[in-house]
Amino acid sequence: MIHSFIKKQILRNFYQIELSNFEKQMADDAVTQKYVPSILSTLFYSFMLIPALLILNTNVVISVLIPTTMVAGTAWFSVSLANMKKKFEDFGMELTKHLFIAFTLSLAMLLLSTIASITSVLWNPYIPKVAKQPIPILLSSLLAILVVIKLLYSIFAGSLKYDINDAMLTGQNEAAERFFKQSLSLLYTTSLQLRSGMSLQVANYSLGIAFYEIFNNIKELQHNYFTIDMSDLLNNANKLIESPAMKQTEADLIVLRLIHSFIELCSNSEAVQAHRSYKAIKTELICLSKNMALDEVDINKEKQVMVDTIMSVVFSEMSNLIEEFGPSLFEGQK
Repeated sequence: MIHSFIKKQILRNFYQIELSNFEKQMADDAVTQKYVPSILSTLFYSFMLIPALLILNTNVVISVLIPTTMVAGTAWFSVSLANMKKKFEDFGMELTKHLFIAFTLSLAMLLLSTIASITSVLWNPYIPKVAKQPIPILLSSLLAILVVIKLLYSIFAGSLKYDINDAMLTGQNEAAERFFKQSLSLLYTTSLQLRSGMSLQVANYSLGIAFYEIFNNIKELQHNYFTIDMSDLLNNANKLIESPAMKQTEADLIVLRLIHSFIELCSNSEAVQAHRSYKAIKTELICLSKNMALDEVDINKEKQVMVDTIMSVVFSEMSNLIEEFGPSLFEGQK
């Protein structure tokens, strides 16, 4: 019932938006794994508070709840997992669940306390005298204390987990900035140079430099699920740098291998796989392979112009992917 209410009432307009399968799955997971359990937990602890509100002085409860609600609300609306690493995705759901429970529970407690305080003149005469004896008062007090402990623990646990996640991102912004400045600049420059018809040696050297920086930056991300030997990719890029006068067919094969490796290193997330630039690179790779396979009797100059043009397109699309996703382009492999 709660699941249906959230999707059909609270998030009704959101679900009417045309969502991708990935976006819809994320929303469904949030509703199922976070919102529904949090609201059920809130309802359970709210009922535990009712005896205290009926028997004890509600002014004391409200005075405690007002600052607590402010703290919980500030924590909830300040938290952001936009930069969370893929492998911490489940942990992110866990910590936001803590903060969401704290916020919703503090709101529910404040609502119940306010209602109890405002309507006390209506129901107070009907409270039996036995309910105001020491034992009922003690039991209701214990229940209220448990509810407050649950609220404070949720804030504490959520804040601590958010802080440890924040520590995992130390230096990530600097790494991303370096990645953009180096990789994008070289990709754009090399793409333009290839289209301008540069000499063979200059083209090979530029390609080697661009690939070396790209794979070196990817290597610094230190993802333990990379199945490709990064050292081998760097060595291949170095061949183009150190021997720019190598045969064009040999240089083209190295470049083709490096482009294939770039694609293999990309995340298998739906957002990356469905991206226009990712699809374009895979299409251009087929064209590149066909043109490189032409016999030597073909007009070499025209063949090379075509190969260089295709490579320039590939480099442009690679730069688009990096600009769109940044370091996360190489996260989330399986």
